[in-house]
Amino acid sequence: MISAKLGLRNLARNRWRSGLTLAAIAVSVALMVWTLAFYEGWLTQMVRGATAVETAQVQVHTAAYVDKPRVYRAFPVRDALVDAIEAVPEVLAVSPRIEAHGLLGNEERSQVVRLLGVDPDRERATTPVAQGLVAGRWLAPEPPAYPAPREVVIGEGVSRQLRVGVEAELVVFLEAADGSLGNDLLNVVGIVRTGNTQVDRLTVYVHRRDAAFVTALDGDVHELAIRTADLSRARETAAAVAARIGALDRAPPDAAHSEDDRLVVRPWQAVLPAVDQMMLVFRRSYWVMYLLVYLVAGVGILNTQRMSALERRREFGVMMALGMRPRRMFRALQVETAVLGLIGAAGGGVLGGALAWYHATAGLNLATFTDQAGFSYMGVAFTDRIYFALSPMAVIQPVVIMLLVALLCGLWPAIKAARLDPAPTLSGRV
Repeated sequence: MISAKLGLRNLARNRWRSGLTLAAIAVSVALMVWTLAFYEGWLTQMVRGATAVETAQVQVHTAAYVDKPRVYRAFPVRDALVDAIEAVPEVLAVSPRIEAHGLLGNEERSQVVRLLGVDPDRERATTPVAQGLVAGRWLAPEPPAYPAPREVVIGEGVSRQLRVGVEAELVVFLEAADGSLGNDLLNVVGIVRTGNTQVDRLTVYVHRRDAAFVTALDGDVHELAIRTADLSRARETAAAVAARIGALDRAPPDAAHSEDDRLVVRPWQAVLPAVDQMMLVFRRSYWVMYLLVYLVAGVGILNTQRMSALERRREFGVMMALGMRPRRMFRALQVETAVLGLIGAAGGGVLGGALAWYHATAGLNLATFTDQAGFSYMGVAFTDRIYFALSPMAVIQPVVIMLLVALLCGLWPAIKAARLDPAPTLSGRV
């Protein structure tokens, strides 16, 4: 307590110098808190956009399908399997899917598309695709009776490419599981805009029973898309699902050389490795930002403590002559440095946390930095606002690291003061 009071008194001796150093520390910490919250919010929004509509957070396939997706590499889905997955605590919904690729069009235009056969109600609960309707409606719970055309919901990009709208009739051609050419007449009942370019430009949705008929799968599916409660715990949830249904938590190495029908449960990090690696690169680059930003603050602390120590050499000499031990002198100066770093870092943490909290609730308007209302990155469309992700660690970590930087920068002045020889210092010979 005495050392802290002494540190505050010494900092008040040159208020301008101490104030400028405190301001540099506070701005550095506030900048780091704000930047970390911004990056985490941006990364979270990107992962949510990439997984929410297209892949969900966890997927189940056969090991052979993971290695090489083929229309015939499917597995039977039964109510008992879906119920077992839904019994896992963090699982919110499960959607069985059939996935095939083929040619969609009419007599004027055509386009290669990804056809997803889904259970309409389960897909609505698993992904927000039905909320992205810009025209028409979502698929009916039951497919229409033959010979009426099959219902299809298409992405907005597909609609623009084919120049069709709701009520248009299209024909699909694709390879079926038995090697035949599957084809069917489709009636457009809805158009969706999801913000995911993979869905909007390439994907069309049909009822799973219709997809099973055109692909000759007879009730089998290619994947189970699983929506989870916590995006960050996808790996743990995938492991829990694998344990519950007796599946693998990763593809076996021999899947490439055999028709492996074992089920594999994979989190979004394994399904979208490029997105996962990009997040890893960004989070590891935080330390580069710490180095660059805190280097300026560290130089300011070093200069302040060095100048303070030089100005008080005679004072230190008197204290050493009166019996103060070098170790205590070293500790007193380090406490002074710690007080300087703590006040500045705490102020910066409060300032940066308040600013990041504001942008976490109100969002950051990207129109300030770009002339477009939104933009697309890695297939995910971003709106005109980014909402920050502020966590306690985003505030605590910069404050703690700044305090460590302050103590490190105060080592040299403290060591020099602790090694003073009182006699020549008091006589003015040094």
